Amino acid sequence: MRIGRHRGARVHRDLVHAGFVVLVVVAVAAWAFGGLAVRLGVVTVIGALPVAGIAVGMRINRIVNRTAWYLLLAASTLFTAFNYLWFVELGLGRDVGADGPANLVLQVLAYGSIMLSALQVIRKHGEGDRGGIIDATLLGVGLITPVWEFVLRPHLLDLDVSGLSQGIYLLKMLLLMGTLGALMRISRTAGTARTSLIYFFISMGATVVSVVSSLLSTRPGSDYYSPLVDLFAMIGYLGLTAAALHPSSTEFTQPAGWRRSRLRPVRLSHLGLVLAMVPIVGSVPELFGGTTDNLLLTFGTLLVIPLVVSRIGLLMAERTAGQEALRYQAHHDELTGLVNRRRFFALLEEAVRSGTGAAVLYCDLDRFKAINDEYGHEAGDEVLRVFADRLRSTLRGEDIAARIGGDEFLILGTGTTAGDAEVLRRRIEDATSAPAVWQGHELSFGVTVGVAYGSGADTSADELMSAADADMYRHKTAQRASPNPRRRLAGPDR
Repeated sequence: MRIGRHRGARVHRDLVHAGFVVLVVVAVAAWAFGGLAVRLGVVTVIGALPVAGIAVGMRINRIVNRTAWYLLLAASTLFTAFNYLWFVELGLGRDVGADGPANLVLQVLAYGSIMLSALQVIRKHGEGDRGGIIDATLLGVGLITPVWEFVLRPHLLDLDVSGLSQGIYLLKMLLLMGTLGALMRISRTAGTARTSLIYFFISMGATVVSVVSSLLSTRPGSDYYSPLVDLFAMIGYLGLTAAALHPSSTEFTQPAGWRRSRLRPVRLSHLGLVLAMVPIVGSVPELFGGTTDNLLLTFGTLLVIPLVVSRIGLLMAERTAGQEALRYQAHHDELTGLVNRRRFFALLEEAVRSGTGAAVLYCDLDRFKAINDEYGHEAGDEVLRVFADRLRSTLRGEDIAARIGGDEFLILGTGTTAGDAEVLRRRIEDATSAPAVWQGHELSFGVTVGVAYGSGADTSADELMSAADADMYRHKTAQRASPNPRRRLAGPDR
């Protein structure tokens, strides 16, 4: 049964890939050999495929988180209506007002739905790689900046496009390229959702090329537009359809894993380059007798600076976390997470110097060597971890527990009395009454605790340690001589 399901999933994936390739060939053929009416008809049909593909994909792939797909479904429906109006207008020669207000409304709503869907995908996948997402977004913005300044803006100026329209075009290109950069990043790090996201990236990339082609092919007083607009629009529709139908679409907004990106110095230099690019590129025209691109300086700066500041903030947080991790490793035992020997003795010295009274409890596990010999060191490590956990739940908040090596543990009680220390000894001994469980085996062990208490200037840390160690040995000897069989069982491994 499992082999059959695996084979069925493989066939499903192969059909999606094959269908995408075949339909791209059809789109290229329509672009290369078809007339205007044929090309627009094919665009209209292919443009409707995402509607069916998303509806079918959500069902057959049992997609749970559907918000992003509903937004893409809405965008596809709007684009289908948009394409149909142009097919009737230009392909069939009937005046339906395709270039009127309905055209603008359909485009704004469609692109808005796509952007919202893309942002939701980026947000979901960016939770574990925010730094990498910001880097890729800045890369996309940086790449479009010179294209805008030296290719797109001069064309818009030749068309005598108003400043408001130029600003809308620029903002759309900055947002589309920034989104495209982020999608490029998550398509590389998205684990099992990668294939669906790659198709979505192809769809968004083709959309950007289609928008640029449409802008550059616009002529004053002419309805002409480049056939490339239709070709890349069709590739965008097909990429979206494949993204919905591919089995990996189930993780489209439910990431199954990612790779975290670290901000290395070379990447930090890239951030500086992108930050400097906007004012440099925006000011270049003035060097050659033109005018400064205030739109780029405004919109580009408003978009880039918050991203760079956020990235630097993440770098600082990552560095702080790294320093905290190193500090923790320097002061704690790797196996149990308790304070290590070096840190414990430093805290003990401080407690003794304070003169408020300090108790040291020296703990030595019983039967630990026997467990190691019979079950191996992994079982012994489990006993150490279990005992450390029980110590944490037994001690007071102000007490400090440490593992100083092997099966030996120390507890420091500050601001305590000799009576408190004796109560703590009994609580620690009771903590080993239940065995540790390892791979189905019950590992019975015990603990022998020595106690030393001191206060005042005449007490030293070394004296407390020696007294606690000696007291532990006295109790160990007494246990071995005890007629209680349970007490004898715990003794022979010291």
